[in-house]
Amino acid sequence: MKKIFAVLLTLALALSLAACGKKSGEPAQAAPDLNQYFEDFMSSLGEENTPAMMDLEGQFLDAAYPGLSELQTRQCVVKAAAISSVPYEFALAELESEADAKAAAEIFQARIDSQVAGGAFYPDTIAGWEKAAVITQGNVAALICANTEQDAAADAFRALFQ
Repeated sequence: MKKIFAVLLTLALALSLAACGKKSGEPAQAAPDLNQYFEDFMSSLGEENTPAMMDLEGQFLDAAYPGLSELQTRQCVVKAAAISSVPYEFALAELESEADAKAAAEIFQARIDSQVAGGAFYPDTIAGWEKAAVITQGNVAALICANTEQDAAADAFRALFQ
């Protein structure tokens, strides 16, 4: 009887431990709300230091980020400064796969390269774009260009995944 009880207890323990494990194909962690990150970061700048931002959609999105609209996204937040001389731009995307996140990161890097190569036009704006970063965390890719607040914006984004 003790042997049967020991076998059943061992089996129950093994099954309970297996139930706690990650299932194959299941993401390690749910992606954060990317729009909320953007809103929180912008509000942290204070009303007088927050640049006017606009959504990039449709043909404007396709012009700035060719190929991004062809990727399958779960979330996509793309905001740019309303004035071209202000080096602020956020492109945040949760994608269906890590491969798509890598493709988005390449599109984001191409955007930075284009702006640094003269697309940003003004020397101070180009200097802001030179600080921009592409960050990838699992299925999430981000382009963050936040001028003098670049480090704070990138650190706040990375903190979402810790």
